[in-house]
Amino acid sequence: MKCSNCKRNFPSELVQPMFIDGGYMSVCGVCALEIRNEAFGLPEGTPFGGEMAQEIYEETLEYLKGKK
Repeated sequence: MKCSNCKRNFPSELVQPMFIDGGYMSVCGVCALEIRNEAFGLPEGTPFGGEMAQEIYEETLEYLKGKK
């Protein structure tokens, strides 16, 4: 499944809907973290507070490492 933000392909479980600017977009865990941190004025790299969201983010990073 393609991330609407970075346009990279990921396994479907790593791309989730996120409400952005009045609508839903399907984004990967890495983009979701970047978008959330920017929207709330949080420092870059601030982890998700929710266990499930953080797990998807970490799995997305592992997937990207394996692709190199």
